[in-house]
Amino acid sequence: MPTFDASPDILEVTLRDGSYLIDFQFTAEDTANIAAALESVGFRWIEVGHGLGLNASQSGKGTAAATDEEYLDAASHALQRAKWGMFFIPGIGREEDLRLAAKYGMSFVRVGTNVTEAAQAEPYIALAKDLGFIVSYNAMKSYAASPAEFGKIVAEVHAWGADIACLVDSAGSMDPDAVAAYFRAAKGESSSPLGFHGHDNLSLAMANTLRAIEEGAVLVDSSLQGMGRSAGNTVTEVLVAILQRRGLLSHIDLKASMDVGQGLIQPLLGKRGVDPMAVTSGLAKFHSSFTSKVQRYANKHQIDVRDLIVRLCEEDQVSAPDDLLERLSHELATLKIPRVLSIPAFRVEWGKDKTPIAALDLLLKELRARAVKSGKFSALNVVISGTPRTEFAVSGNIHSTQSHVVGSVELSDAPQLEAVLKTADGRIDVVLLDVDRKPFGPPNSAEIARGILDKTALLTYLDSRVWVEAVEDQVVRLLHEVLNGSEIVIAGDHPRSRFLALRFAERSAHVTLLKDPGAKESESPSAPARNSSHEVTTDLQLTQIDAASPQAREILASAGIVVVWPANAPWFDRNLSQSLSPNAYVLDAGIGAILPDAIDEARRRGCLLLRVNIWPALTGALSAAHESLIKTNDAFGWDTVDGIPIVAGGAMGNSGDVIVDAVRHPTRIIGVCDGHGGVRFRYTESEAECVRRVQAEINRRLVAPQLTGTAS
Repeated sequence: MPTFDASPDILEVTLRDGSYLIDFQFTAEDTANIAAALESVGFRWIEVGHGLGLNASQSGKGTAAATDEEYLDAASHALQRAKWGMFFIPGIGREEDLRLAAKYGMSFVRVGTNVTEAAQAEPYIALAKDLGFIVSYNAMKSYAASPAEFGKIVAEVHAWGADIACLVDSAGSMDPDAVAAYFRAAKGESSSPLGFHGHDNLSLAMANTLRAIEEGAVLVDSSLQGMGRSAGNTVTEVLVAILQRRGLLSHIDLKASMDVGQGLIQPLLGKRGVDPMAVTSGLAKFHSSFTSKVQRYANKHQIDVRDLIVRLCEEDQVSAPDDLLERLSHELATLKIPRVLSIPAFRVEWGKDKTPIAALDLLLKELRARAVKSGKFSALNVVISGTPRTEFAVSGNIHSTQSHVVGSVELSDAPQLEAVLKTADGRIDVVLLDVDRKPFGPPNSAEIARGILDKTALLTYLDSRVWVEAVEDQVVRLLHEVLNGSEIVIAGDHPRSRFLALRFAERSAHVTLLKDPGAKESESPSAPARNSSHEVTTDLQLTQIDAASPQAREILASAGIVVVWPANAPWFDRNLSQSLSPNAYVLDAGIGAILPDAIDEARRRGCLLLRVNIWPALTGALSAAHESLIKTNDAFGWDTVDGIPIVAGGAMGNSGDVIVDAVRHPTRIIGVCDGHGGVRFRYTESEAECVRRVQAEINRRLVAPQLTGTAS
């Protein structure tokens, strides 16, 4: 039977218990990176996998981002020194799952049952011991048994071969005195080593964990930033800080632990979590009023501000004198304290040989995992190709915006579209479908999608319109929003380039369209019959000329922006590039629209070459359309509140109807309808009474959402 150290250690459960908070979406790559980081900074016990343990995904307990075997493989490759393991619940986990874990060299398993059902653990404890695991018995919902009953259960599982028994405060309902009572009862019945797993529902997880250590716990659970189910777990960073102040856990690098928590875990928690500066301040007895001052010295000398805080408070806990800060900063800079944290590169490769369906499956998993972890929507952009394809193509690029995580698929016919949509439905939040009319695309793509998508929202867009907006936005940003009098040349004359030219001209730019060489007059209906130059409009600075004309070279020489966007095959060649002005921006709007010799010449002349970036415009269209859909579903409509008619989201009401911000979940009153689409803010006496009644009901819902069915 393994011997636990007399001094307590931490079992780091971020990757297992923390997975509840992100719908079990830690990927195999996340597991490898975070586990390696934890080992690097000194943690000796690390738990990984699905929150409910082995075989939980296959048992319908929430589909994780990776399979058990993928988690096992990731941990086995990432960890060299630390003991690592997974959870196991009889009835969910199976014997074959334990055997699979043993094949990957897993160190320990935690067999968990409700405390009242401990007998279910016996055969699995025996098997786990036969397979060579260190075995913990976790008495889930330990508070459901009395301390005396818990003590007898600990003795029983110890006799079955469990190496340690863990008191589990699953609901975060215990206080330190209760923890002490359970530990004392267990120690009175058995010599089994004891552990503790707490939750923070009553803000007592840390106090309970410290009391467990005082009562003899040899292994206590905690998670970075307190990430865990319900109200979260004991916070690893704070626990390490407290125990190190007591002379324990010197093998763990506290600063590096805080860096891992802040860099890899805190972004998953929104505004929750722990500030490393707050932990450092509490540990060092540092007053936060000096933070900005100390930070300035740390920046000046390029040192870790936390080191400076600790050194300062070793000499002065009341003030922060400049001369002292300067001396200490210089000393720390001279020491050049090395960073301990090291995370090797682990990457789950896309695999270029995957079938389209397999690649799509991988993309959908990645989109969901990233979206859930960042609190965003997952979206699949489905682009209709301008040329025929034998099978759909999955892009390996994933783009993240403030609201969405987006991947892309390109296809060209109805069967491909149906296959993609059937695979994606229910696995992502939104499909963004290109409905532009293209020669080889299905003419009724929106209808096909509407008939297939049941659990995933459908949004549509016009690829040609987004492309124009992408080029326009890129040019506008390059010119710092001011186009007045700018000379812009668009090399290419077709409907999209003309639309782009008009948009530039509306911003007061001087725009010249170069007609494609060899284009017939019928292909340029807005071009004049005989002249090589023509003002298309009288109120906008927009001109059309032949690309082969001498005037074209003159205009190219004066242009600050040249957008190359031919109607068909590329024709912008070296001869045209020779006329470009040095430092001019040359934008390839068609991706491959500039001939290679023209690119070489433009570079030689010092031009700044770039290609269109479609993603800002595309994701902007996605965000706007999705917001519109959400607002339409949540805000738009007519209803009554306490018998008073209400309207929202653009719905027109009768005179006196109360206008609110959202029909389904109103939070404020905007005014009353005038009956003709307008808003009135001065009310009649009867209208004022209606407004008061609606506001009273809104207030009631806001303070008691669980009672009114409005809780989100």
